[in-house]
Amino acid sequence: MRKIINYILAILILFNGFFVAVGAILYPLASIDAVSIWLLKAKAIFLVHGALPINILTNNIYLNTHPQYPLLIPYFFSFFYFIFGQVNDKLAVLTNPVFYCLTIFIIFKLLRKMQFNTTFALLFTYIYSMFSPFLAQGGRKHAGDADIFIVFTNWLSLFLAFNFFKNKSYKILSLIIILVMISSQIKAEGLFLASIILFLPLKRKVKLMSFVISLLPFLVWRGIIAYYKIPNDFYFLIPSLQEIVMRIFQIAYYTLREMIKINNWYIFWPIFACMIILVRSKDKFINKFVLPSLGLMSLGFFVFYLFLSVSPAIYVTSSIDRILLQLSPFYFLIFAVLIKQALSPKNK
Repeated sequence: MRKIINYILAILILFNGFFVAVGAILYPLASIDAVSIWLLKAKAIFLVHGALPINILTNNIYLNTHPQYPLLIPYFFSFFYFIFGQVNDKLAVLTNPVFYCLTIFIIFKLLRKMQFNTTFALLFTYIYSMFSPFLAQGGRKHAGDADIFIVFTNWLSLFLAFNFFKNKSYKILSLIIILVMISSQIKAEGLFLASIILFLPLKRKVKLMSFVISLLPFLVWRGIIAYYKIPNDFYFLIPSLQEIVMRIFQIAYYTLREMIKINNWYIFWPIFACMIILVRSKDKFINKFVLPSLGLMSLGFFVFYLFLSVSPAIYVTSSIDRILLQLSPFYFLIFAVLIKQALSPKNK
């Protein structure tokens, strides 16, 4: 019976991979961010033969393309243009369903390493694969967007961190540092992944050195921004005390409003809330690494929203689904462990 269930779950997961791939192939690009930010810059890079596209980055006409965003993803997409000698957005955005499938594979491998049996590992992998924001990023609506790359990087970081807890190898530490570097060059908020280094079981000096090294690409990019005077379409401010209170309320309200969207998250958040209340995690990796990492990264996003020049009523509503997706590897792993622990015969 269990083998039949495993086969069914595996088929459902494969179907989701096929589902997002078909979306990326058949449907026209629907994401304004994909068209106006990542693919536009990829085209500019292609036209200047791989050089830094300064004319677009410093031209205020293109201010809505977020010129201060890192250029790793545009360069990644432009790679396909150079291979085929022409601009072909369809081939470029097919990387989204590929990374969707790679993410699913990493989730399954991590759960198996954490002693989930095959059925539970497949079940939780399938549940995650069904989240609407994840399906959208895979190719159903947001093909060409960069968030799925951060999601993959975060899951891979958790996989490596778990292995580091078991086997304190400096080779694994180096890979984690490289992933943080890559994440910071996908999107600006990718820098928050550096939080995980602070909770790795390392000596203080090694931890500090690793953290500083992981920030180097971000600092280099900030230097390029300053040198070429690349403009930004938003900035940070210090609100009045009254406005801070209002902003905190708005951030909480619009985040909760996103969480109760059945079409995006189904009934995940109510179940997760119940599990947090009813079950206390006994897993050392969750308690000493995943929870504090999630807390610090969430604090980073909260501060970002709080002091951003754009009102939370505007920016939170348009971005919180993506932020929750970026953070999902951390809270979903906590969720899976709590469910596994609650169903354990020992607890019964």
